[in-house]
Amino acid sequence: MGSTDLNDGGKAELERLARRVQLLEDVLAIQKLQSKYAHYLFTQRYARIADECFARRAGDVTLEFSDSGVYRGLEKIRAVFRDFEAAKSRIPGFFILHMTVNPYIEVARDGLSARSHWLSPGAVGSDTSAGWVWGPYYIDYVKEDGEWRILHSNLAPLFRNRYEVSWAEAKDHGSVRHALTVKPDAGPTIYRPYNEVKGEPDIFRRHPDLPEPY
Repeated sequence: MGSTDLNDGGKAELERLARRVQLLEDVLAIQKLQSKYAHYLFTQRYARIADECFARRAGDVTLEFSDSGVYRGLEKIRAVFRDFEAAKSRIPGFFILHMTVNPYIEVARDGLSARSHWLSPGAVGSDTSAGWVWGPYYIDYVKEDGEWRILHSNLAPLFRNRYEVSWAEAKDHGSVRHALTVKPDAGPTIYRPYNEVKGEPDIFRRHPDLPEPY
């Protein structure tokens, strides 16, 4: 027997280690993808978000944020970001920052999809106003041709309020609908801002649990 031969136990251990390495690489790639999305959003490279971050072949790719409703299909998602491009061009000093932190990522056993929860402390601004946008992201991913892509993205902020007003005192947590001309395919799924739920004992009852192994 040559020195490079392995018994069944050795082969099994190598396969186990290879799976662990692949899992770590997948998690890191997903984190980089989400950072790319956040960077393009912050630097207002909207046209690159749909084509470089979202799934290209999946028929059920979706985007949802705040009270936007659900947008299905890559063409609808492109249209949403074109609306953002047009809207920001009319607002001097406009920026939007959605950080994605505290990742909880569960990669499927077959390595072809993943589910995640993130927290997003963020802010928006212009030459005349400033505001907070804080809440969770719920995002699913799919691997296409060996590359991770966003399949479903839902930002459901707890509050979207002006900087000078407490989120507990704000009477209105704002809307993104006025910036969009494209119509959603369905209404918001879980978004309920703090001004609507602060009198309830369980304000997160519609939010999903952390993803489990699958």
